[in-house]
Amino acid sequence: MKTWSDSELFEELKKDNKMAFSILFDRYSDILFRFIQKRIESIPDVEDIIQEVFISMWNRRSKIEVSDSIYPYLFKAAKYEMIDWLIKSEKRNRHLDYLEINKDQYLIGTTSEDELIAKELAKLLENEMSRMPDTMRSVFRLSRSEDMSIKDIANQLSLSEQTVKNNVSMALNRLKFKLK
Repeated sequence: MKTWSDSELFEELKKDNKMAFSILFDRYSDILFRFIQKRIESIPDVEDIIQEVFISMWNRRSKIEVSDSIYPYLFKAAKYEMIDWLIKSEKRNRHLDYLEINKDQYLIGTTSEDELIAKELAKLLENEMSRMPDTMRSVFRLSRSEDMSIKDIANQLSLSEQTVKNNVSMALNRLKFKLK
């Protein structure tokens, strides 16, 4: 079997060759994982960042130029995804701190209108999930409701880890779009 260079694989990737994408993913996902995990401890967050890097590469494949190696592009993309993640994490932590400080105000101020909105959102979420294909719905529920890892979901549903990651990502994008 021929070992393809990154530039050869990337040329195939530009032709929408999913096998080339898979080879690039297998070639670089472990080293990216170690690189990101040095800075971010949460394994699910590291996996999400890697997934975003590869989704971005796939979506931008026609615009990216690779002369010799995809390595510099992937590490720069990973660095930017980590920065985005850290910014979002910091915002989330500030919001949580604010809510913790002011929790009594929110607990006392909870109205039936708030409860109604929460019920409507839950109903919308459930409705959108019911419209998802069976595999996507199962993967998403196991990931979010059961808090299972990508690897465990893949084993339980007899799917590849990449398929599980893709389904979680597509489900999240679908929900974000529908619930906006």
